[in-house]
Amino acid sequence: MNNMRNKIFMTLALLITAVGGAWAKDDKPANPVISGETEFYDEVTVTITCATSDANIYYTLDGSDPTYDGPSSTEIEYKNAFTLTETTTVRAAAYTGSWSAIVEVTFTKQTGPKVTWDAATKTGTFEMPAYDVEIAPIYAPKADWAIVETVKQLPTAAEGIFAESTDSIITPGKVAMMGETENPQGIVKYFATGDKNMTAAQAMAADGWLSKLPTAAGYERDTTIYVWYYIAGADTPEGETATAENTFNDSEICTTPIEVKILSNKFDIQFKAANDNTIEAGKATVKVGETAAEVDEKGNLNGVKMNSKVTVTAKDGYKFRKAEGKKHQVKN
Repeated sequence: MNNMRNKIFMTLALLITAVGGAWAKDDKPANPVISGETEFYDEVTVTITCATSDANIYYTLDGSDPTYDGPSSTEIEYKNAFTLTETTTVRAAAYTGSWSAIVEVTFTKQTGPKVTWDAATKTGTFEMPAYDVEIAPIYAPKADWAIVETVKQLPTAAEGIFAESTDSIITPGKVAMMGETENPQGIVKYFATGDKNMTAAQAMAADGWLSKLPTAAGYERDTTIYVWYYIAGADTPEGETATAENTFNDSEICTTPIEVKILSNKFDIQFKAANDNTIEAGKATVKVGETAAEVDEKGNLNGVKMNSKVTVTAKDGYKFRKAEGKKHQVKN
């Protein structure tokens, strides 16, 4: 009887321990990440990582389930990177008392000659072997602009830009996305010039193309800037296999550049007096910034740069009764 009672108590104790352990390990570890060149020629090095630092990682190379309930001959505990020399599917799972989801990646050994691709010249080069060869290149489409109600969303000229301003002179367009993803088909490149007669071919061959929007910095008053643009096609996203849906060539350069008129950033001041004596008659002095300014005999101070600090100082024996400003039309 006592033996039976002891067995019951031991059984209950084991159940409580098992349940308590399950509660303690309720959270699943992060899914492991299998990395390596998925298409290889001679061999490929495979690494497996897990964001859960205390997780143990197990993997298989024969397509079987890497999770287990006890010792098995197919699961391998991951310790270090390993090398594959044949087409293999690697399946892996992480364990911390609970199993993560199973992830798998197939590494495919290429049977044909190794082709070296040069994206800049759009060429592929390989050494001909002693057998017939089949080549299956991917012809990537040209990157294009997003379309809203049948209208392509091209860049346009910004308005109201003053000389030497750091404001963008271009309102950016919108590039189409890769299929249903949020990855754009490329990025827009811009080239700004003051040369009205430059051709598209000359612009394309010029240095100075930038992916950031051009500004009016460095340009003088009353200037027209011509902005050329095109879309630099996006490469295949990292970790993905190249397809016609995720790899894009450059678009054509625009047929005509965007013309942007840069407004003058210099304006005139006219000093009025209660009598015929102008400010030059010795009653006051004027500075623009820290430099004395020349006011002509009619009381005009011309070409004052926008945002300049203008200081008018009454000389001894005089004072100002009022200051009045009038807005004049901007000169282009």
